[in-house]
Amino acid sequence: MTRRVATGIAMVIAVGGSLMGCGIGADDPGTPTADVVETSSSPEASPERLRVAALMDRAGCDGSVIGTQLYSYETGRCDLGGSTVTIAVFESEQQRDEWVRVGGEFGGTVVVGGGWAAFAEHPEAADALAGSLSGAVR
Repeated sequence: MTRRVATGIAMVIAVGGSLMGCGIGADDPGTPTADVVETSSSPEASPERLRVAALMDRAGCDGSVIGTQLYSYETGRCDLGGSTVTIAVFESEQQRDEWVRVGGEFGGTVVVGGGWAAFAEHPEAADALAGSLSGAVR
């Protein structure tokens, strides 16, 4: 991962963490979407929500849930074909688009889908992610 992308991801995590204390990014139940799971690694999560672990599993992306970032309610980081991928899930398309806008300033290839978005270090990983999750590369 390039230093600029890593720095950008770290900044998004830091800002998101600081806003959590203000109630921004609170874990409120959302509308069910594709790839919901019955269980969760976080105790406050609703079982109807889109889960990062389910998306990573479906994409064949080896990694783990890392918490939340600005605008997201759950974020994960994984390796897909030698490329680092950060994937997040959102309550709304507006939150997703804001996460993409902020993160896009730091580089990487963006992939978006219904209720989720990802930054891939390399375009090939972005194409693979879009194909396996029915997303679109931007």
